[in-house]
Amino acid sequence: MKHMVAVALLILLLASEASFAQQNFSIPIDNWTYEVIQQLQTRGYLLDLSPGFKPYRRMEVAQALEHLRARTDIAKLPQSDRWLIEKLDKEFSYEMRLHNAEKAKPDSSFVGARFAEEAFFNFVKGDYQTFKYADKFEFRPTLRTEFGFSIGNHLAFYTDATVDQTLKDDTLYTGSTKFGLDALHQQAYVQYSNKYLDFTFGRDYLSWGYGNDGTLLVSTTPGALDMMSLFVKTHLVKYNWFVAQLNPMPEFTPDTNSYMPFQTVGVPDPLANRYLTGSRVEFNIANKVFLGAYQAATFGGPNAPIDLEDINPVRVTYETENNSHKDMNAFLGVDMSVFYPKGFNFYGELMVDDWQVDHKTKGDLKPNLYAFDLGARASDILGGLGIAGTDAAIQYRMVTNRTYNEYDWASFEKLMLRNYPIANPYGDDYWNLDLSLSQWVDYDWQIGLEIMHLEHGSQNMYGPYTMPWLTDPNITVQTGYHEPFPYGTVQVTNLLEASAMYQPAGSFYGKAAVMYARNHNYDYVPGVDKGAFSFIFTIYYNFATTIPFR
Repeated sequence: MKHMVAVALLILLLASEASFAQQNFSIPIDNWTYEVIQQLQTRGYLLDLSPGFKPYRRMEVAQALEHLRARTDIAKLPQSDRWLIEKLDKEFSYEMRLHNAEKAKPDSSFVGARFAEEAFFNFVKGDYQTFKYADKFEFRPTLRTEFGFSIGNHLAFYTDATVDQTLKDDTLYTGSTKFGLDALHQQAYVQYSNKYLDFTFGRDYLSWGYGNDGTLLVSTTPGALDMMSLFVKTHLVKYNWFVAQLNPMPEFTPDTNSYMPFQTVGVPDPLANRYLTGSRVEFNIANKVFLGAYQAATFGGPNAPIDLEDINPVRVTYETENNSHKDMNAFLGVDMSVFYPKGFNFYGELMVDDWQVDHKTKGDLKPNLYAFDLGARASDILGGLGIAGTDAAIQYRMVTNRTYNEYDWASFEKLMLRNYPIANPYGDDYWNLDLSLSQWVDYDWQIGLEIMHLEHGSQNMYGPYTMPWLTDPNITVQTGYHEPFPYGTVQVTNLLEASAMYQPAGSFYGKAAVMYARNHNYDYVPGVDKGAFSFIFTIYYNFATTIPFR
């Protein structure tokens, strides 16, 4: 592993010819700028920024804003569009000045640091976020201290220290509490960048695809990844490869099911090392159509090192798994996003975990494991009535049971990190339909409305891995096997959320959201119906300063 890092850094240093001003630190994935960028991309702007790769980095957003101003007469744009552009201009003003200075003196070397103190002051009650529930009205602050240091035009270091008291309400949080505080370190990386390459080593965010609320394979649901990542970036083609170390977990799950390969009850479970590797390529056709394809795999085992064959960036995952008989859980996927006609964005994604081709034995009766989503976004939908700044979105997503999951005796191959799904927040065995509407009333105010229907089965990746096609003697190759979807007891949730945000400046906003959820078979208990109001009020403040040394 150490030799690989040294060789990769040497190659990048030798390949570097184009000057590229640093301050290219990644933008935390919960930053308000992502929603604004997405709204502008739906309007047809800032598509220099790939919609399918996140996080964005500060300097690349600044460059995209400069390109927009060079190609567009901003004064002629609708007022709501100008508001959004102005918000980003103010947020990335330093990076824009730095980039212009670098262009004016291309042989200069820039050294500097960035310090930021972010605070989310949350007042909450009920199911205010995924995995979080507050029994009464409570205060849950998140405080994040960030520091970045850039050396020359290519090398940067970045780290943060985060105290997140919302983790007190998180049912999946596996960390400890000290001095009454909960924390989760999100970013700590060193990065080398030039015009065409980013090489990152350490902990940082990573997300692939175009969907809302997490994507179908690699998303920021569990937080950042401890990884080594290479990103090749041209206007027409972008390519990302990474290998990440996941948290260790028991190789065997204590289970008395008869189909276990050997008895595990009462036997200590050995901890398995776990890894995730993958690669994705995206093609940009005239800033209108983005086509992506990807592959990934989880692998590992007790004392297992990183396998060079498994992480080979140009290997085919399924071929490696089948021909080498390795313990891997492989995934393949394709996605696309179309920005046409102006003001509309249509996207979709299909991800395959396991697909049965043969039907010769009972093992071949295993259901196909896959996920897909379809979505559309529209901007200024009330423009014909003279009302600007109204955005709407709709998304349908379906993930079959056992997707991202693995047999109990190979549970270390689950697509999970720190007990969270690495893909979308709901994991597997569900479908949902989500509709949202937002309106910029003026520069400072935005209001929103969301309606969601969710059906989630109880036999998902947090429960035991059942195999009825093998254990039921009445099921044969001749009879075949079919199961309902979602599987098990189905919790049905209908959610209505109304929100309002006041943002007079990028460094400050206040946001309130009120939600009502009606649940049938609540907590997967048949016949239990429950309705509940939830509330969250957030005050956000960010103090950031950048210190140029040269």
